[in-house]
Amino acid sequence: MKILFIHNEYKQHGGEDVALELETSALRQKGHVVKTLFFDNKQIGGVFSKVRAALGAIYSFSSARETSNTILQFKPDIIHIHNLFFIASPSVLFAANKHKVPVVLTLNNYRLLCANALLMRNEEICELCIHKKFPLYGIKHKCYRNSAVQSALVTTITGVHKFTSTFKNRISTFIALNEFSRKKFLSSSLQIDATKILAVPNFVPDPGQGDKIRDDFFLFAGRIAQEKGIHIATKAFASMPENNIIIIGDGPEKKMLEEEYKLCKNISFIGHLKKQQVYEYMKRCKAFICPSIWYEGTPLTILEALATGTPVIASRLGSMTESVDDKINGLLFRAGDPDDLRDKIRSFVKNTKNDTTLYDNARKTYIEKYREEIHYNALLKIYEKAIAQNNG
Repeated sequence: MKILFIHNEYKQHGGEDVALELETSALRQKGHVVKTLFFDNKQIGGVFSKVRAALGAIYSFSSARETSNTILQFKPDIIHIHNLFFIASPSVLFAANKHKVPVVLTLNNYRLLCANALLMRNEEICELCIHKKFPLYGIKHKCYRNSAVQSALVTTITGVHKFTSTFKNRISTFIALNEFSRKKFLSSSLQIDATKILAVPNFVPDPGQGDKIRDDFFLFAGRIAQEKGIHIATKAFASMPENNIIIIGDGPEKKMLEEEYKLCKNISFIGHLKKQQVYEYMKRCKAFICPSIWYEGTPLTILEALATGTPVIASRLGSMTESVDDKINGLLFRAGDPDDLRDKIRSFVKNTKNDTTLYDNARKTYIEKYREEIHYNALLKIYEKAIAQNNG
């Protein structure tokens, strides 16, 4: 099978980029011919507010031409898109339809429904725009980069294509990363038929299982940003100096949090590390902390922790409750509540002193749900069905 991936890269490498790399690698290893057409938001620079850039984000003639040329040269059986925004634009869907190639779109976030893609505002879940084809609330509250102008541009991009049914009619199959987000999209202004959207979680390669006896620290690894809830974790650990947390990663909140908690000896920021180094920390930590305050997709870090046999202590919110089964392979706490997180950590320490059940179950969860082979088989079925329907 010949598969063309289309991906619009963000300015900062993130989980979507990693998921794409893992998926294309797995398909190549299975003998499929894979090509990736990249678009890059670094081209935008400071001109996104200009009319030309805005119109291009709604429909880019140059991106459509590039996609058409790639299709003619590569002759794919199917196109799989991970991100359209902003340089690629929905114009690539028109190019695919012109050449009668079926399209699969992975819904990595909520961009089609929400200006900031997170369904979050002022550190709280916000669903005001889910059912609106042209959601003015996003503009009113300056949800994209705290700018009414830029929020209007993002809203116009999705609004125009919802009104003209671009997404509904030009995409064969949508892939949601979990059942929670699938239901959100099904009940949204996109008006997608239930048969066209399927839940397929991400996967991670097997990093190997950690030891049953762990070192004296908990772990956070990821982007240090508001939506990831790292400020919830630091506040919780600041109130229990007997427990240590190591924080791996970088992001807009890092410097502020480092300064705020510089006197807390039990809170350590160690910056960005290579993936293999992160795995080593996961294999040694007591548990992995995922305190996100937004509707996560399927965080790769949760899957990686489970793969190393590491229990996860996560927010009781959205899809995280699908990956983390309370008191089975980890613990769940009230999202945004540092006091409840503190209580759950203390309970975890007490209950795992002489019991490794959570560690065993964490690894079992990975084996049963998040291995490469499981993801590949689900993906192949989606491709084959989309191609068959297109040919029929």
